[in-house]
Amino acid sequence: MGPNGATAVAVGLWFLVTVSVAAGPDVAAPRRCILSHYRSLDPRALAAVKALRDRYEEETLSWRPRNCSFRPRRDPPRPSSCARLRLVARGLADAQAVLKSLQSPELFPGVPPTLELLAAAGRDVAACDSPRCHEATVIFNLVRLLTWDLRLVAHPGPCL
Repeated sequence: MGPNGATAVAVGLWFLVTVSVAAGPDVAAPRRCILSHYRSLDPRALAAVKALRDRYEEETLSWRPRNCSFRPRRDPPRPSSCARLRLVARGLADAQAVLKSLQSPELFPGVPPTLELLAAAGRDVAACDSPRCHEATVIFNLVRLLTWDLRLVAHPGPCL
């Protein structure tokens, strides 16, 4: 990865961290949903991400023994893959966050036992997720995240 690509990636990550820290969890005021600037990415930044992913793929193919079953690139995650594991962990965490933030949880029967189940399942899933597995999943999904997912949400439409 060249210095320009590395700089672009570093600036992008710094921006994301700064925005998330500045917003904080206590911010209640609704924000405008403006993502149109993500419709296309700087080609140099995209090339840097692709180079990172490709180099990482070369290295991970040499791992012996394989400590997680990941499928690089665009293949959909298999039921027992690292990507599926991360997807489930994220879904469990999202469900917990939503249930914990309900303004009137007493109106929804079953919230406490559901939260207990989600917490237990989250701990179990986290115990199955090795650092290398997590690393592989994140890096292999960078290009899809930046070229497809981010582009989809950048098109005009309602942000609920």
